[in-house]
Amino acid sequence: MTALLSQEKTRQQEWLAPAVCVLAAAVWALAVRPVDPGTLGSLGLAASISPAVLIGVAMLSVGFVLELRSASPRTWVLAGACMLAVICAYGLQPLVEPSARLPVAWLHAGWSGYIAQHGQILHNFDARFSWPAFFAFVAWLTKASGAPDATVFLAWAPPVFTGLAAIGVHTLASTVLGRGRGAWLAVWLFLIVNWVEQDYFSPQGLAYLMYLAALTIVLRWLCREGLTAASVLGSNRTRLAAAAFIVLLCAMAPEHQVTPFALAGLMVVLAVTRMLRTPWLAVVAVLIPLAWLALGAKEYWIGHLDDLFGGVGDLSGSVQQNVGQRFSGDLGRIAVLTVRCGLSIALLVLAAAGWWRLRKDRPIVLAVLALLPFGLVGLQSYGGEMLLRSYLYALPLLCTLGGAALVTMLDRLPTALLTAAGLGLAAIGLVTARGGNDAYVAFRSDDVKVVQEAYREALPGQHITALAGYLPMQWARVGEVRQLSLELKCPPGPDEAPCVRHLGPEFVIVNPAQDAYGHMLLGLPPGWSRAAVAGLESHGYREKLRIGDTVLLELGGTR
Repeated sequence: MTALLSQEKTRQQEWLAPAVCVLAAAVWALAVRPVDPGTLGSLGLAASISPAVLIGVAMLSVGFVLELRSASPRTWVLAGACMLAVICAYGLQPLVEPSARLPVAWLHAGWSGYIAQHGQILHNFDARFSWPAFFAFVAWLTKASGAPDATVFLAWAPPVFTGLAAIGVHTLASTVLGRGRGAWLAVWLFLIVNWVEQDYFSPQGLAYLMYLAALTIVLRWLCREGLTAASVLGSNRTRLAAAAFIVLLCAMAPEHQVTPFALAGLMVVLAVTRMLRTPWLAVVAVLIPLAWLALGAKEYWIGHLDDLFGGVGDLSGSVQQNVGQRFSGDLGRIAVLTVRCGLSIALLVLAAAGWWRLRKDRPIVLAVLALLPFGLVGLQSYGGEMLLRSYLYALPLLCTLGGAALVTMLDRLPTALLTAAGLGLAAIGLVTARGGNDAYVAFRSDDVKVVQEAYREALPGQHITALAGYLPMQWARVGEVRQLSLELKCPPGPDEAPCVRHLGPEFVIVNPAQDAYGHMLLGLPPGWSRAAVAGLESHGYREKLRIGDTVLLELGGTR
């Protein structure tokens, strides 16, 4: 009788973790509602969704930890929980917001469309066209899928890229830690601290997947024993791994400006420390991206050498651009930035604890590899984004080390509960951090319709502009009409009409996202854009179209 009761209790416990995950998904799904981006404040998306959505996201961590504590964690439950986390955290914005967010994602769709239409890049147009592989791939994908244009891929790119990256992180963590609880915890950490939003429709989103694959190949098959838990295979497998690595590197070189060099830095360290079984691969890792930069991207570096090398060694200037200039705005934005810093610091602390736990079994070079990407900040500010990219490149190994630290917390129930609570809180922080900019990077469908009207009206060579760069623009008629933000030449504000009129763009589009940007980041009064529109109308512009709060102004008389 006791044995039967014990078996029944075991069966009930087996279904507890899946039940918690399903309940979490149900709570989340029932609470999800559409959000009007125009109503978002400086706290972003988290303040405008139901608290039940955040509770559902947090509950997933509880189910995940419960499954990990079982005697034999089931892969299908852990993988299912990770998939739900991707949907609930990274798929939240495409589900609740009416249009794809982030202006640069729309721009990338336009560049891909240009290649699809003309079969070549637009020369001497933008430096990023010197790394055209992503745009060419999307142009092919658009034609192959029969999609009308690349904008159909924008909204769901983040959950797709992140889901694929999570698979890569698990493979990498399994290489370092072995197939067990630590590797799964590394994946969960990756999913709840990856707030940098470099997984949007972009070259770096695809290049990051190649980066993960290449790094895993190196650690699993091309390094000496002792660095990882994976066994070193025979020479044939080593040659195949080296060939696969070179293929990935050749694919990355024309894909993105920074990612191949981040990987090259890791390879150099492995070669110098004699952990790399094939040291010549470090030379190849440096030469291939340099060769593309010298030959394939010559339109960029000719006349721009100062942009490339002017910031080398200027650590204080780079830190100022990457940290000082970004840590600004109203109280809500400062709160969001604080959450982002908190997630990053917590991961670094966990990684340090994980390294301390592994210090007897793994050489110190593993910790060096985890932190090395941050050295990129001293080489280039990258327009104030290099620290974000460095954090992204460091995430896989930092999360792996963090997973090694957390796995020791699962043995005892009190520490396991503390772990579940901490991971759940971090998941809420992730939603807050990722949606913190949505007041000015998320768009209404009205914005897209007004831009479409501008495309219909503009003649070749004319200008379609915005007071600030937060508008879904440049996704069509690339190279045919000029599409730009006036922000650099005319500082946003209620009195910028004379400056705009002096430049004389034929079309100006003003939307709520631009107003939110000016208010939250620049300290302008709420509604400043309405005053700017009134000023433009008194300086020769007339209202061509208004849909909701989004207005298209055309140069040519008064209303």
